[in-house]
Amino acid sequence: MSIRTLLPLAMSLIAPFIAPFIAPAAGAGEPLTLEARLAEPAMKGGEGQRNFLRVAINGCRPEPAQNRTLVNVAFVIDRSGSMHGYRIAQAREAAIMAVNRLTGTDIASVVIFDQTVDVLVPAQPVTDPHAFTDRIRQIFVRGQTAIHAGVTRGAAEVRKSKDPRRLNRVILLSDGQANVGPHRAEEFAALGRALLSEGISVSTIGLGLDYNEDLMLQLARAGDGNHAFAREPTDLIQIFNREFDDVLGSCAQTVSIDIDLKPGVRVVRALSRDGEIDGSHAQFRMNQVYAATEHYVLMEVELDKGLAAGEHELGVVKVAYTDAKTGAQQTLNTTVRGRLGATDAEVKASADPKVAEAVVEQVTRERTQRAIVLRDQGKHEEARGLLMQNAAEINALVKAVPSASGYMRNLETQYQALGVAPATAATPAQLNLERKLMRELDARSAGSGVRY
Repeated sequence: MSIRTLLPLAMSLIAPFIAPFIAPAAGAGEPLTLEARLAEPAMKGGEGQRNFLRVAINGCRPEPAQNRTLVNVAFVIDRSGSMHGYRIAQAREAAIMAVNRLTGTDIASVVIFDQTVDVLVPAQPVTDPHAFTDRIRQIFVRGQTAIHAGVTRGAAEVRKSKDPRRLNRVILLSDGQANVGPHRAEEFAALGRALLSEGISVSTIGLGLDYNEDLMLQLARAGDGNHAFAREPTDLIQIFNREFDDVLGSCAQTVSIDIDLKPGVRVVRALSRDGEIDGSHAQFRMNQVYAATEHYVLMEVELDKGLAAGEHELGVVKVAYTDAKTGAQQTLNTTVRGRLGATDAEVKASADPKVAEAVVEQVTRERTQRAIVLRDQGKHEEARGLLMQNAAEINALVKAVPSASGYMRNLETQYQALGVAPATAATPAQLNLERKLMRELDARSAGSGVRY
């Protein structure tokens, strides 16, 4: 089954076959739950075919504040000349607000950078928030922008107190281009991957229209953090609050997902987050799983035509993670099951709307990436055509699947808004704004958590 055939399949579903799906949150004593779902668990027999496998981890119920996961966070703040005035003032207030959400059992540090890097507050327990806020209020602007060096130094502060029982994270805020030191997106992606391998995640916040959204997105995606676009300085406090809702609600750390498929079944590619794929085996890594949040990976899989008819265990999914409370290693397992030899009607009836939604989400994400490339080549109308195609496909899914999430409905609205405005009437600033909004949509669709 190809991607192109799945959407018409979803559109052809009728009400008796579509049941609302609610992701099961783990219980209070059970940090995570795991499920594996095929787009079509019933398949025709006697022919090679493709399907989609969605593996989802659902986080625990939110804990009371006194029982939450401890935090080890470095605030890395751009103080280059472009941050002058209201920008640096709002950055200071957002960082102070975030510090005030921490307690004496949390660890924090503050790193500031222009063309050089300074540790304003070394990593230490937040027993005296005023020791942080007084220093943060003294941040002033100057110089150029050494983003890579700032993140590297922030990670060094996190590394001092890195603990599997803590959420270890770097939070970067910048409004500019990396004009000192490494400056290519792939260099920042490599930095994010290296930190993720150590158990340190990276979130990025881009402020205004002048920052490099490709660089910031690649760093956050590779570092398994969040990426946010703050159009105005006044957006920063809300974004920091949203970030800390995640940071303070972690259920598990250093999560690995291993999918081992049986002979005759193999992974073709990953459609959501990046992973390591080798024939019948695939592995994905996450730095953390948040409370009341679903994280999923989506793969296209291929089945040989020689597989016999009947019920099959097509593979096993194994998840290993560190319990955020105890630091103990935990595991979860589930099987991938399917039936071969089904009739056309049985195949159609078995179609899973939750997987269909994930496929449409990821297909539109890939199309958005192509739209950005076309836009950068000056082919604005072709790019807008792809965005309108995204909106149309999501609209078709929503009509066919009444249980489609509110997120998908909102995504349709955003693609529609980006696609309708003619490029000839857009100013360079408007085009720049649209590009950042497109990258932010790409960031959300790349496998980050969905709260339920």
